[in-house]
Amino acid sequence: MVATKPMTLDQFLELPETEPPSEFVCGRIVEKPMPTWFHSRIAARLAALLEMYLMEHDEGYVNVELRHAARAEARAYVPDLSVTRWERAPSTLAERREGAIETTPDLAVEIVSPDDRPGRVADKLAFYLRAGVPLVWIIDPDDRTVSVYRPTEQVRVLSEADTLDAAPVLASFSLRLAGLFGVLSERARD
Repeated sequence: MVATKPMTLDQFLELPETEPPSEFVCGRIVEKPMPTWFHSRIAARLAALLEMYLMEHDEGYVNVELRHAARAEARAYVPDLSVTRWERAPSTLAERREGAIETTPDLAVEIVSPDDRPGRVADKLAFYLRAGVPLVWIIDPDDRTVSVYRPTEQVRVLSEADTLDAAPVLASFSLRLAGLFGVLSERARD
């Protein structure tokens, strides 16, 4: 048996994009789970709400499945949604046209799918916090909860009855979670 050298981050970043997107962890390519209907509806609604807020407040931009590269850890990751404040955005069109963005987002959002392994979600969360992401939301559509992580605070788990904010990233964004999770029941018949 011949041992092969692990792939480098640069080699990974030169590969063509895949669907669903792939991430790069510890020299290995890791395929993200295919989104479910619940996952996709939550992502679409949350992206629209964040985009509307940012159009009015002009504090930054929201992206869906934008690849970020972190050279310090030789990782490339694809949050389901990310928000980056304008002062940290890539400044040239060339940087924006290239593949991965080499800036951590200010808010990383992961929406849990049934195929997600708890260890994979925990690893991504730990990585985001190590990399300096100031706010991480882990959304569980099945439990209808949002776990809010800020580096210097205890985790907060919010339910449908709660209101979510994006401090310190976005000054006045707030969202009643009943409205967000309501998209999961629209036009459903049981």
